[in-house]
Parts: sequence; structure tokens; C-alpha cells
Amino acid sequence: MSAGRVGIVGAGTIGRTHLKAYREAGATPVAVTDIDQQAARVLAAEFGVAAYPDLATMVEVGDLDAVSVCTPPAGHQQAAIQALQAGIPVLCEKPMARTPADCAAMIDAAERSGTLLTVGFCHRFQPEVETLRALLRDGRIGTPLTFRNRFSGPLDGVENRWFSRADVAGGGVLMDTSVHSVDLFRYLIGEIDQLAAVTATTHTDRGPALEVEDTAILAVRSGHGVVGVIEASWRTAPGEAVISVCGTQGRLDFDYATGALTLTDPNGTRSDLPKAVDADQGDRFARQARHFLDCIADHDRPRVTMHDGARAVELIATAVARSFATP
Repeated sequence: MSAGRVGIVGAGTIGRTHLKAYREAGATPVAVTDIDQQAARVLAAEFGVAAYPDLATMVEVGDLDAVSVCTPPAGHQQAAIQALQAGIPVLCEKPMARTPADCAAMIDAAERSGTLLTVGFCHRFQPEVETLRALLRDGRIGTPLTFRNRFSGPLDGVENRWFSRADVAGGGVLMDTSVHSVDLFRYLIGEIDQLAAVTATTHTDRGPALEVEDTAILAVRSGHGVVGVIEASWRTAPGEAVISVCGTQGRLDFDYATGALTLTDPNGTRSDLPKAVDADQGDRFARQARHFLDCIADHDRPRVTMHDGARAVELIATAVARSFATP
């Protein structure tokens, strides 16, 4: 779908990322709106698109084929439903919404309108993750038994940003970061049937304690008995973004920082693996945008369904409700 006319709701960092991704995917971004109208005008001028005072106006006169919702999570439900009710397909950034109830309302709007709603779990479009998934399904490490994922790194000043406000973000580092991680577990391993979290927020030299967790560990288990550990923090340095899956016949590791995907055999011999998918089609955001537009054009089922988005929010909400915070 090379000529898709796309509108962006939200003129922040992720809105800019989506604009660039759509252009790389061959679409035509034409509109942006934000409650901060100056931010919308600045971003619109940078990309040569129109700035609108609100979503209603953008939907009414923008002649849009698709919308990306890139606001903070508190704005996801209203923006997505407004676009869906106008019959415009929506790619909503993660987390899908702040609560499972908000997600359910979005799904209801999509089903009533018969309009596509998908969620921005961009890691499913990371080439190495696609390769890792294919290798697991091919039995390269035998029977998978354990999973580890860590997304962490210092987000200095987070205490002054919406990420640390539960009323805006829906939670702390678990909802912001580990929502990706539980989706990765479901994508690579399978459905989660047990989980538990330990959370903390601590005054340190990197900043004060927050009203939400800034550091957390989430333990999960699949229906087939694969156990996993998910780690997240806004306060630890240096940053780390890694996935490791261990099985009866080896281990697969992916390091986002280096791009290295490696296989360690039962004897401990480690080797780099070539990519098994075409990695020359842009970064994960461009690949996600292209897939979204293709699904619109071909009426295909998206790789990330709205139910995947809702399930991840449900899992994080459940984990937080069951967690205990350390002093």
C-alpha cells in the first residue's frame, strides 16, 4: 500500500518515529495533531504535513487511510475509538491502554465498526526476533525450558515526565517496558498461565522514589511449562536489552546493542547465526508500518491483534496487583 494517507495523533518522540517509519515504508504521512498545538505545528513543518487542532478535525477533513495513536497511554482509548468509529484503521502504540477495561472498550469499537485495530509491539518486527522465533519452532535448541529478557537503562529525569505518573501511563516500568516483554514471551514461547512480580522504587543518586515502580522483576510460566524471568529498570546503568532462551539442546541469545544472535550448543560452543529473514526492509518500526498498511490493503489478519494488546495489559495489571514493593 504505497500511497496510504496516514495521520499521527501525538507529536512527541514516538509520533516522530512513526512519521519516519511510514515514509520509509512508502506511505504518505499527511497530518498530525496534538493537544500541544505548537508541538504539532513544529513536527508538521519538519515533515511537510498538515497540523490540525484536534483529532475530530483531522478525521473530518484529512481524507485518511490510517491513523497511528502516539499519545501517552491516557489518550489511547479516546483517540483510537474516535478514529475507529470513523472507519479509519488504527495502529495504537503500546501499552494499548491504561487498563483492561479501556482495552475492552477499544476492541468493542473496532468490532462494531468492522475496522482494523492493531497495537505497536514493534519487537515482533525486529529481524533477529523473527529469526529467533523460527529457530525455536525448528527445534534448534531442543525443548525450550527457560526464558530471560532484560530491558533496562537509566531514564534520568523520569520523575518529571508522564512515564512516572500512574494516571497517565497506567503504571511504572512494568507497564511502560515489560508490556513489550510479556508480549515477546507470548510471541516466542506461548501463552502465560502464571506470573508474579516483585517491584520497587528507591531514592538513589539517579533520582527520588516514584509513585510507581522504577525497577521490577516478573516471573512467568507458559502452559507448556517454560519458565521466564523478565527484568526492567529505569535506574540501572549501563543499559541492557537482551533475550535468552535455554533448551535441552542449547541456548539462543540476542543482544539488541550489538545485533548479535548467537547459538550455544550443548558442549558450550558458541557461534554467530546469520539472519534468516530479509533485514534490508528498514528498522522494526518501518517493518511494522509496512505490515499495518499491507493488512489494510489486503484485509489480512495483523501479526499483532488487538487481543494481543489487551492480553499484555491484562497480564501487567494482574502482576502489579499481586506484587509487593520493597522499602
